[in-house]
Amino acid sequence: MTTDANKAYQMIKEKIISLELAPGAVVQDHELSGELGLGRTPIREALKLLEAESLVVTVPRRGIFVSHVSITDLQQLCEIRVALEGLSSRLAAQRATDEELAALRVCCDDQQLEQSVHILERIREDRRLHRVLAAATHNRFLEAEIERFYDLSLRLWHLALGRVPAEAIRPGSHREILMAVVARDAERAENLMREHIRDFQSKIKAAM
Repeated sequence: MTTDANKAYQMIKEKIISLELAPGAVVQDHELSGELGLGRTPIREALKLLEAESLVVTVPRRGIFVSHVSITDLQQLCEIRVALEGLSSRLAAQRATDEELAALRVCCDDQQLEQSVHILERIREDRRLHRVLAAATHNRFLEAEIERFYDLSLRLWHLALGRVPAEAIRPGSHREILMAVVARDAERAENLMREHIRDFQSKIKAAM
């Protein structure tokens, strides 16, 4: 992708994930072009990639729409994420470099001190955790798939905002996973991540 197309992709994706572009909304490339200050060509390139990631859908003779999301998606996404991110945590524990382990120790300390009760802040921390661990696998294909399915799940968090308390994302679970990876306890890291994602599923399901 060109630089402008990548910029468009990131900005439009965030609009979809945060529900600024709601499920089912019409996506107009000329409107996005004016809003984002980018040409229509990079906007169209970005929309093709977003369609490949199931965030938008093209309906012949009607246009492009933000894809819908439902409770059924929650079950299916979590089934995939439990497998992928359990593997990610296991591989991170086995493959993380000394530099990455040092960074993870800092994350552990940050989690211990974290007192934020704002749900959006906890979502940002959760997103950072999953990205850091995926990068530590040194498997770019796995990293890309984790990013994709995490972003699809994140839409469900935003749908449930206002009905899910900040405590639904338990900071302690983040620290437990990180500590297991730092200790290179691959089995514990995998099991804790699987539990973490299943807990996410149960909290969202109860709220929707």
